[in-house]
Amino acid sequence: MTSTTQVKEEFYLRREFGDDVPVFVDATRYVRQAIPYPLSAKKALKATCGVRTDEEVVAFSLRDYTARQAEREVEHIESGFGGQTTTQNVLRPRMPRRTLHELSETARALSAVLGDDVIAELDGELYVLTLTRAHNEGSLSLAGKLTRTEDGYARSEITDTDAEFALPVAGLRLRVFMRSPVRERVIAYGFGGYLARKPGEPETVTRATALALNRVLDLATFRMLSGLDHVEVPPPPGGIATPRPREAADRVTFTVPVLLFTDDGTPAARGHLAGEIDLDHVHPVTGGLRIHLGGGDGLEWNPAVAGSVRFETYERVLIETIAGMMHSSLGPAAMRDIAYDIMLGDLGRVHVAGLRAAAGGLPGLAAMPDRAEPRPRQPEGARPTP
Repeated sequence: MTSTTQVKEEFYLRREFGDDVPVFVDATRYVRQAIPYPLSAKKALKATCGVRTDEEVVAFSLRDYTARQAEREVEHIESGFGGQTTTQNVLRPRMPRRTLHELSETARALSAVLGDDVIAELDGELYVLTLTRAHNEGSLSLAGKLTRTEDGYARSEITDTDAEFALPVAGLRLRVFMRSPVRERVIAYGFGGYLARKPGEPETVTRATALALNRVLDLATFRMLSGLDHVEVPPPPGGIATPRPREAADRVTFTVPVLLFTDDGTPAARGHLAGEIDLDHVHPVTGGLRIHLGGGDGLEWNPAVAGSVRFETYERVLIETIAGMMHSSLGPAAMRDIAYDIMLGDLGRVHVAGLRAAAGGLPGLAAMPDRAEPRPRQPEGARPTP
């Protein structure tokens, strides 16, 4: 039994600051001192995570919040002084000690049969998942099940490619156990919340485990101990899912002025080019933004080169340049988070607003078939420097 003197406790909030990307912040002292944590708005609360470390196990208990749950959890306090009324949103954080203790005890019991695999516990069933690592990326595959016996656990192989279940209305409760590849510790992780699909829809154990792990990988402690930056998310069960059509207000469209030139510098076309950022898929090779351009309908073509050049000749360099400008505008950290959310079907309004703002500030472009340059104040006869 682990003595209390060897136990370390930490508490983190995943929250938003203004319109920034949600990040984990250390709120341990608020728990220790039993003082409320101030929030700019109720919706700023995205998740809480308690951490318990001893000489054998590091346990994480993450609770994910929907906007409605955050509304109920965060208090709105009004106070008056000197005839003035002030308001504040506060969370009274509580360390989930019982949950963390149970995670630690289960991790100790599973340690003898854990090996290098991942064990996921769902609805009392224990599933063995093989974790394949490629640098800091991981992928999971279902390998078997564990059954509790009088002597410990018995493993049985499984012939199905995955195990399906219906997502519960009250949110998913999933526990995950794995060995740290960098320290002699077992990692125990409990997730509570909603994933990418709606309650009642089918989900698989492998996909749910991957999604739950990705929710906590933004926390540096978990990321460093697990040696993972991201876990590949399998496709949803039931074949290829078609994203629901987005309303116009939820799409990110833009227009950018362009000047096109042939290889020898002859003006080919000018005008405004329409485009849209794909909010349902990332680029299959780079993992960055996938951008669709509307073609050359909004361009005025030079009659001297009409028929000898096509818009498709410039499409690739224009897309790459626009994607590069978006990446520079938002920054690598925000772009990584946006890409993950797009992959998981979990892109929120904050990220959509950030993409829309960046797309709305694009400068004009001057392009040849093999390169393009941003030209904020492009003279009429200018062209990209060879």
